[in-house]
Amino acid sequence: MKERTIRFLRRYWLAFAIVIVFVMMWGALWSIRYSHVAITTVLIAPDLFGSPVSILKIVGEDPIREEVWLNVPEGRGLLVADVYRPSDGDVHGAMLIAVGAAPSIRDHPGVVRLSTTAARAGMVVMIPQLYYPFQENVLPEDVQGLVGAFGTNVEEIIASFEWLREQPYTDPDRTGIFGASAGAGIALVAASDPRINHEVDFFASLGTYYDLVDLVSAITTESIQYDGRSEPWEPWLKSVRVLYNSVISYLPKAQDRDILTRIFVNEDPGASALVGRLSPGARDVYDALQDRDVERILAFWGEVSPQDIATLRAVSPSSAVAALDTDLFIMHDRSDPYIPYVESRRLRDATADNGHQVYFAEFDFLNHVELKNPSNPIAFLAYLVKLIFYTWLLMLKLR
Repeated sequence: MKERTIRFLRRYWLAFAIVIVFVMMWGALWSIRYSHVAITTVLIAPDLFGSPVSILKIVGEDPIREEVWLNVPEGRGLLVADVYRPSDGDVHGAMLIAVGAAPSIRDHPGVVRLSTTAARAGMVVMIPQLYYPFQENVLPEDVQGLVGAFGTNVEEIIASFEWLREQPYTDPDRTGIFGASAGAGIALVAASDPRINHEVDFFASLGTYYDLVDLVSAITTESIQYDGRSEPWEPWLKSVRVLYNSVISYLPKAQDRDILTRIFVNEDPGASALVGRLSPGARDVYDALQDRDVERILAFWGEVSPQDIATLRAVSPSSAVAALDTDLFIMHDRSDPYIPYVESRRLRDATADNGHQVYFAEFDFLNHVELKNPSNPIAFLAYLVKLIFYTWLLMLKLR
């Protein structure tokens, strides 16, 4: 028996040696923080992209998902949120996810998948249901109603972040914010607030706006301006109509409002014959909209409702990020039809000298903030590698 064992070991010693070396190398890599986080990042990547095969689901424990209620007196009163956390009872880094203009965000499949995956990987995630008094996928008819909701959202994000840092399973020194779409712009304003700006350990932004007045300009002119250059931009049709509705709604005469609505909102070709019936003030609005003259549109808007322009500025990161005190991860898709990518460039430029790290990446494989089918597999792979690298950098802040 002993001789047989010796012969077996002599024959297969190399295979045993390879296995032993592999285990030792894996153990060494797992014990080093940077490689440990890199391995975890690679493991969670399939889950983030909706793969049916999940290694974390096989080897990890199901996280705890609980519904919590917060009292936000400065907002709209009670606020509901979902919290995902590991079930091990330890203290973990945490991330607040802010998505604005989304009345059912807690049940969105992508958000649920992201939150579950992050919790399986050892992080705490909180998703507050930010106030949005309009139907899903339907913008309000006036910009004032939208930015009014955004102002409430700022208070809700501040209250949620303060609550999250106080939980016994959260490490307050490893707690940050991830914002997507309008939620990123709102959350940037919140993260710059003196109540929490020194407590936010990191901020990750995907598809944000920087200045709502600049966004109005891009929608009006259907072009984007950056660094002295201009290029055409095709905005989401609904946002164009909302902007036109907002301006037209201030005209005092019903006939003027009806004619301009038919021309610019309903795109009725026969309505152009009625331009001669417009009052002088309405004709000025018509000329400004027809010429896509941003200055004249904003001048009219500021004259009839100066608080609107002030409100647009108040919920814009452009008026707040000078007080931001954290590392920034800024990402944007170049073909975004909702918010032009140059908005994220302006955010990068404004925060480049704030004394913190600013990581910036542009992609071309998203539909605003969600994945779309790749048209170029090679380019998609390159963007995917870049996204995984940025995910690794972000996870270093949490692990």
